[in-house]
Amino acid sequence: MDASYSYQDSLHLLNDSEWSKLSIQNRTSVMQSVENEVARREGRTPCNVSLFSEPPKDGRIIAGQYNRENRNIEINDYHLRGKSSDCLDTILHEGRHAYQNQAVSSEINHYNKAEVDAWRNNMKPGHYIQPEENRRAYYRQPIEADAREYAAIVSGQVISEQKIQQYSNNKGINSYIEKSAASHKSTESLNKGIQDFRSRASQPDEGSASNAIRAAQSTDPGQSTGSGQGR
Repeated sequence: MDASYSYQDSLHLLNDSEWSKLSIQNRTSVMQSVENEVARREGRTPCNVSLFSEPPKDGRIIAGQYNRENRNIEINDYHLRGKSSDCLDTILHEGRHAYQNQAVSSEINHYNKAEVDAWRNNMKPGHYIQPEENRRAYYRQPIEADAREYAAIVSGQVISEQKIQQYSNNKGINSYIEKSAASHKSTESLNKGIQDFRSRASQPDEGSASNAIRAAQSTDPGQSTGSGQGR
């Protein structure tokens, strides 16, 4: 790779004006930095972020995928040419698949045993639904639904940290961000946030985040693109 970035560097580079200046390899380095930081907060082993190249087909693109065999997160270089916000969502989505895999293999403890059992069942041979088989069922299966919800929550957290860094000249801002990161380090705390998010999303007249997820869930998946998990 062309460069190695700290998480603080990456927050800055995720700004649209900076992102547009980066090569594909340097954008990959930013994604690796985000994955390293998220894995650190979750107490899991970080994945190596690698590239593959597959052009869009019929208006859709495979943004990324988590490879359970080599435990790499693979991102489509065509996708990396797009917006930083979309790439951030993808690295978080695929990193969640890594978390699920490590929870199923008992390498980390997930607070909800029923969810782990659902993930384990979804990962069994023949149980995972590929998008070309049934796009709606693909979006609704346990590991994909959970990864989408997780990415929606954590991308908001990353963007908040980015804005704090962007708009403050306080020399102590990095310490503030680190304290914020520490407050989210507990996997149980983070997953409670996911449960709260699900609860808000199921209730009418909530805030824009809830409305957005309800809209995403009600949209015909055939009109959407998304990140794959085992393609």
